[in-house]
Amino acid sequence: MKVVFVFAHPDDETFSSGGTIIKLTKLRNTVNLICATKGEAGEVGNPPVTDKKNLGKVRQKELENAAKILGIKKIHFLGLIDGTLHKIKTEKLSDAIFKKLTEENPDVVITFDSSGGSNHPDHIAVSKATTLAFEKLINKSKKHIKLYHTAMPKTNIEKLEKAGLSYTAFGKIKGVEDDTITSKINIAKFFNGKAKALKQHKTQHQDWERFFKRDFTIDLSNEHFKLIKENGIN
Repeated sequence: MKVVFVFAHPDDETFSSGGTIIKLTKLRNTVNLICATKGEAGEVGNPPVTDKKNLGKVRQKELENAAKILGIKKIHFLGLIDGTLHKIKTEKLSDAIFKKLTEENPDVVITFDSSGGSNHPDHIAVSKATTLAFEKLINKSKKHIKLYHTAMPKTNIEKLEKAGLSYTAFGKIKGVEDDTITSKINIAKFFNGKAKALKQHKTQHQDWERFFKRDFTIDLSNEHFKLIKENGIN
């Protein structure tokens, strides 16, 4: 089976799905990644790992290092600029993603949920564009294909809010209703690998340090996904 993940920035893949990716690749599935940007608008680290001028190159290398740990075989960079995806027409962004998906001919496509997971405008743009690209892919595919969105259970969001650990940089996160989640992937055996991959994103260390603090509030040994669409071909 071939699975293609589609995200906006380096580190999105590991935060949302790192354990699942390792699990898939350990089971001899092929996992590839489409990354829209190189994260040029992200943090440089504190103390700085690099400067803003070179951040894109550094984050690309960080992603490549993380991908080796996760088992991702190939990364497609779309060459777009971090922080601008929401300004690109959905159809144009979708066409770029559709082109890569056509080349890959995947069995499963996974991207952000409609809120982008964190309300990040670039994440939302990628979710919309990938979902539209999948609609086009269904019309062309001659095999059974599925589209999943990443999902953060609403109950987890509520627990994080009570503990003061909710990420609110882009506003209050609503999460996904628990009873609509279709796949709960146990990643306990692969969590150390996920942690190791996260730590490759050295420029974003403040984000993964905050993520690890959640371990005492919510169960980090599961990743969640919601089946959005599939065709009727067996």
